[in-house]
Amino acid sequence: MNQDLPVRAPQQSSPRGVQLAPGLAVGVSVVIVLAISVGDFLTGPYLVFATFYLIPVMITAWFAGRTPALVVGALAALLGAVSTALDPGDVTPPVYVWNGAFRFITYAFVAALVDAEQRALTTIRLASAIDPLTGLMNRRRFFEQAELEMRRARRSGEPIAVVYIDVDDLKLRNDICGHQAGDELLTEFADRARDTFRVTDLLSRLGGDEFCFLLPGADLAVAEDALDRFGTALSRATPPIRVSTGVVAGTVDSDVDIDVETIVHEADALMYEAKMSAKGQRRSRPSLRGPEPRTGSDDGHVD
Repeated sequence: MNQDLPVRAPQQSSPRGVQLAPGLAVGVSVVIVLAISVGDFLTGPYLVFATFYLIPVMITAWFAGRTPALVVGALAALLGAVSTALDPGDVTPPVYVWNGAFRFITYAFVAALVDAEQRALTTIRLASAIDPLTGLMNRRRFFEQAELEMRRARRSGEPIAVVYIDVDDLKLRNDICGHQAGDELLTEFADRARDTFRVTDLLSRLGGDEFCFLLPGADLAVAEDALDRFGTALSRATPPIRVSTGVVAGTVDSDVDIDVETIVHEADALMYEAKMSAKGQRRSRPSLRGPEPRTGSDDGHVD
């Protein structure tokens, strides 16, 4: 894996966009449970606080998973039973023990439901963002994430590199060996890409035999070094995989109106030049160009 590029941890988010680390979610939930238990004790045994304990259980299940939620649920059930035991009123010990057990069963059931919903939503989100054959980002997800990286690069002044790759002779392989053989080649390509590039690099399949990668923090020299190692990895596949590549890299000038689609188009054009010259070649440019400036006066008339 490329060690020359600075590594930035990928963002993790829930399917609904709210971000909360699992450890923090558990900590917050425990504090909420303790606060509820104090209120439970102060109001005596006749006001039921069992429903309020569901809040921290659901928070934990959503952000940290079922097992931590069961722990929080057990704590909530125990503290609920203890608060009753300290001020039982007319409630007998068997009753508040039974209530505590029943509370835990309820909390466990709710935790399982919330965890299942979160997993289902995550599965749906991934299915809508991932190419099913290669496991790389699909076109829509790539452009969404690439736009975020562009904004970050514009603010920070760090370079980015965009790599456009066409797998050579895929159609010929499909025609001779069948589409399953072609799919296996694409899968092998994706596996070797994941092994070569960083987890923070955006790796996508745009469709067919065309792929696009975005490397945050990479200038042209660093990007080409990664591609050299990727090419070596592809050459060791069985059969060897040959690709045509276009690369553009540089800083995103805040004064230039440039977007992801423009840069991807530039890399695509360079890839096409490489493919037309001879397959298995690479073309690169150490700058990101915006749209061509319009010639003419300020009122829009061309000279």
